[in-house]
This record gives sequence, structure tokens and C-alpha cells, in this order.
Amino acid sequence: MKPLARQRLKRLRRSDPAKPEPLLVHSGLVTRIEPFHKIARELPPLFERHWREIAEHHETIEFAPNWDLFFNQQLMGILHVHTCRRGDILVGFIFNVVGPHVNFVTTLHAGIERFWLDPAYRRGWFAYRWFRANDEYLKRLGVKRTLAEIVKDGRVELIFKRLGYRPIETTWERVYG
Repeated sequence: MKPLARQRLKRLRRSDPAKPEPLLVHSGLVTRIEPFHKIARELPPLFERHWREIAEHHETIEFAPNWDLFFNQQLMGILHVHTCRRGDILVGFIFNVVGPHVNFVTTLHAGIERFWLDPAYRRGWFAYRWFRANDEYLKRLGVKRTLAEIVKDGRVELIFKRLGYRPIETTWERVYG
């Protein structure tokens, strides 16, 4: 990490509240916005579980998250991580990237870059309530449009549909190798 980035991260650490206010409390689960640098050490095993669960082409495409990019997005003030915990244990995350869109610079957009919840907590209405709390948080930030790229999964698609999202594009893929 470059010295300037290290200094800015130190300032961020000093200014962080000890424990941000919960956005949702439900059935022993608590969600809140947490700074990336405070949760970074907890994320690798969850990211790997997420990758094993939804990614294809494990034999061709190596699991290698760009941790520096996440730190830089935090320093830029565009990364907003909505965490889900049971006690002190991180069991889920929603990564929101918030800023002007490349084609609509005057309108604040959010992209749900990734999300995951431990399968043990995927029953009932919790996931819907969590995403609804995430939407409310983004609206309070001034976001006018949120985009989410999701894998084909009936339950996830139903949650987004109930929240008022609609499919607008299809992603096509070609893997070389």
C-alpha cells in the first residue's frame, strides 16, 4: 500500500464509530454498515464459500479476490458493506458500490457488487428484510438507481422481484481455456 493510502486508512480507522448502529435486528441476526478494513480479515473464508457455491469454471478461473481494490474503494468512499452477524460472527455481506454512473454522472447509483448469506440463515423472510433495509440505506444516501447482477436462482430472483427490481439485461459469457 502506498504511504498516502496508508495515512488515509489510519485516519479512517480513528474516525470509525466503535460499533455502527444496526439497520436490522431479526431472529438473533444483526445487520449494519461496517467499514471494509474492519471486516477484511473475516472475509476470505466467506468469499471462498461464496465462490464455491455460485461460481462456475473452478478448474479454469482461479479464486483470487482483488483485496487492494476493496481497500481503494473504501478510501474513495464508494464501498458500503452491509454486514450480517450472529453475535460476533460474520455470517453474511452485501457489497454496495455507490457513486455516479459512468453514463449518468449527475445521478447517484449503487451497484450491488456481491452478496452472500450463510445457508443456515436463508430460511423465512430474513433475506428479504435484509435487502429491504439495504435499499432504505441506499435511498438515505441519495441513490436513485440500484443495479444488481445475480446468478439464476429462483429464491434470489423472487426477493429482488418483491423489492421492485426488474431484469433489464442478460449477461453472456464465454470462457477460454
